[in-house]
Amino acid sequence: MDFDEVIAKRRSARDFTAEPISKDVLMDVVQQAQRTPSWANSQPWKVYIATGETLAAIKRQHAELSSKRGAWSIGTSGAQPLGMGNRPAT
Repeated sequence: MDFDEVIAKRRSARDFTAEPISKDVLMDVVQQAQRTPSWANSQPWKVYIATGETLAAIKRQHAELSSKRGAWSIGTSGAQPLGMGNRPAT
């Protein structure tokens, strides 16, 4: 598959079910992600899996911040609110 085809077939998911993802599936995703290449084999990533009350608290905090400050852009310099004179991080 060439690059143009990859871009043309890309999809965004914006609607999810409430069905929980099994621990086995989550662990498989993390294990597969560990095999991805990184610059100089630095493997800089950290993975956090939040479920239950922890996930609910994160969602509440995100909703509160989003409603107070508008949309957010997350780039390499961290989260920056949009619509208040800031441009998305590049």
